[in-house]
Amino acid sequence: MKLCIYFDGGIILKKSTSLLFSGLLVSGMVLGAVTNPVTVHADSDTATQTQVTNNVSYYDQSGKFILSKTLQGKQGTDITYAPDGYALMGDKPVFGADQANVKVTVAKMISVKVNYVDQNGKLVNSEVVNGGAGNTYKLTDIPAGCSWVNDEEQTITLVEGKEYNVPVNKKVFNTIIFKTSDNTEVGRTEIFGDKVGDSISLTSDKIPTGYTTDTSALTLQTDNNTQFVTVTKSADTSTGVVTVKDKAAQLYSIYGNTITGRTLDPGTPWKTFGTKVINGETYYQVSTYEWVKASDVDVKSDAAITPFVSTVKTGSSPVNLVDKTGKVITGRGLGANSEWKTANKIELNGKTYYQVATNEWVDASLVTVQGQNVDNNNTTATPFVSVVTTTNSPATLYTKDGQAISGRGLGPNSEWKTANKIVLNGETYYQVATNEWVKASSLIK
Repeated sequence: MKLCIYFDGGIILKKSTSLLFSGLLVSGMVLGAVTNPVTVHADSDTATQTQVTNNVSYYDQSGKFILSKTLQGKQGTDITYAPDGYALMGDKPVFGADQANVKVTVAKMISVKVNYVDQNGKLVNSEVVNGGAGNTYKLTDIPAGCSWVNDEEQTITLVEGKEYNVPVNKKVFNTIIFKTSDNTEVGRTEIFGDKVGDSISLTSDKIPTGYTTDTSALTLQTDNNTQFVTVTKSADTSTGVVTVKDKAAQLYSIYGNTITGRTLDPGTPWKTFGTKVINGETYYQVSTYEWVKASDVDVKSDAAITPFVSTVKTGSSPVNLVDKTGKVITGRGLGANSEWKTANKIELNGKTYYQVATNEWVDASLVTVQGQNVDNNNTTATPFVSVVTTTNSPATLYTKDGQAISGRGLGPNSEWKTANKIVLNGETYYQVATNEWVKASSLIK
């Protein structure tokens, strides 16, 4: 059986999975969250704006027809929709009068490589930039310890197949080598400053994961000098678990160099102690000196999901979506200046994410919460002594605060005595055990 979920940009097919039962226990229950986008356009004279329907036709730069689409919005406001795989080109199109025909030019989405090169001609870092061919793009992710040579260098015009070498000024830097008391190296970092003698604070994100140090302030020495800092191993600070995919995974050093003869066996799970991006690719730390590419493993997230029923609004730029593990979902995002309903939130690698679709989450720092829904909770349990019957589907069990209980459920078409009921986020729950509750929607009315 396949479930078809229709989105604006096409159809996503999701393969169904079977549920395994052991008595009345149910595992693998998934809570789905479906959102309906509402596009909001800001305008200083909203009182005179009229909701209109336009017939919008999209063409590429050569005049080739791409797609026609009927869109609704307020007359005079920006049209932000672009077909999958394309970006708007040139001046932003706007909604015309009702039933107007609007022609929009779009550019094919491309990826280009940008190299940041210092004043000595050395490569500092590289990144991949995505955008519409022919569009201009302002660079913002300048490498740490660098400054722009001039403002003009920050803007590039995207050309397919072109590689960009962008000049930057690199500040005075020192390499910091972290060693334990037995002189074992456990990591490295760099510190930067405008001049020799500057006092530099050694922040926690620069110290190797799993270690602590009493040294918090360093003095910048001659450019390209090396300093040593003693660290002490702390308690277990694993941040998650990764599982190797169906073939052996190569291990790498902290600099992204291959470690000869060192791999992880297929299908084996490993604790992780942090992540690092090297030349645009993410790596997970699986031991003191060894890292594995994110593309070679699957990530398990044990982060707790909590209800968060609200509405969030994006800013002036589109926003990427990620899955529950924090991995960016290719080709999926939220449009600029658009509003989205949320169902849950999750804390992952120190960041908060809001759920806006079944397995699609948005970084909380990239949106604005428009305000919590009106409180319709009554979390004080009230007596409700009765008998309830589940539907012909298994019913997930929850704690009193609405958290799904892993591995616990009620079998289909089964009867259960209840003791109390509560209302949480507009949903009624019935108590069937000491701290186990079932949703009213999972029961026969």
